[in-house]
Amino acid sequence: MKVREGFVESHSHRLAYLAVNEHFASDDQPAIIFIHGVLASVNFWRDCVPASFREQRAWYALSLPAHHPSTVSENFASENLDEQWFYDITHGAISALLGSRKAIVIGHSTGGFCALNLAIRRAPNVIGIVSIAGFHSGNWGGVEGLLVKLAAAGSWARSLFAFNIWLAKKSAFVQRLFASLLAYDRQTYLASPLSQKMIDNIRANVRSQDSSALFYLFRGINRLEIAEQLNDISIPCHLLAGTHDPVVPAEQPLLLAGAIKRVKTVVFQNVGHMPFMEATEVCMAAIEGAVNDIASQYSRYSIEADAQLEGVR
Repeated sequence: MKVREGFVESHSHRLAYLAVNEHFASDDQPAIIFIHGVLASVNFWRDCVPASFREQRAWYALSLPAHHPSTVSENFASENLDEQWFYDITHGAISALLGSRKAIVIGHSTGGFCALNLAIRRAPNVIGIVSIAGFHSGNWGGVEGLLVKLAAAGSWARSLFAFNIWLAKKSAFVQRLFASLLAYDRQTYLASPLSQKMIDNIRANVRSQDSSALFYLFRGINRLEIAEQLNDISIPCHLLAGTHDPVVPAEQPLLLAGAIKRVKTVVFQNVGHMPFMEATEVCMAAIEGAVNDIASQYSRYSIEADAQLEGVR
């Protein structure tokens, strides 16, 4: 796996990216972009992708804003954070990275929200999305939900929020414990080689996270709600969700599946927020299948469009 690291600018935010296996890239194939969830980093994806992506496919990983090594704008504040802000930052970064090239966006958790949000607002270069444990509302459960509620409580809770971030930064054990609480099947999660690889890959970034920037980001996440806009999604959408996600309540993926027109859903039984480790084989197969399905639909559409154009001529 050949990895090039870099940064793109978007609305005064500097977002990190990984460009992987660029020697396999082809202009006639859509690019593949992975976006991680909160409290992880762009390096989350170094091992949490299907085997074929590690050695045989070109892809990118793009950072969420406010996550090291990315940096925020000077005037970054929670008051500016809403669905349009997320779209502007994410779409701006993708355009800076790819230009006008078409892309399939795959997101986990908040990355899944970003993918859905791009589809709702019809980002011109996004042809399909895959949401893994994504959400339509920032009303979460579990330990991450507690952090959202802390941030939403106001400035008095800022030091308590920062203390929790500091704990994860200070101790590898606490970081691993915190991540395991996102799973439903914690035994399987902890036994998975991927869980330790993921922790190792993001550890340096986690230790350098800016707790102030994360506080503002979490305050903004608390206000996110795109449920009423989901029927605006017109591109192919694949939803991957666990039945026992402690972060994203079960009613959220159910609403997503019912509201989106061109949706295909894979449900992981007895799995929580970390299907990469809790159900590795079926999760990786679902990701690969979703990408291939979207790319195939795009290819057929392109052939039909070319044939129609040729007929006009």
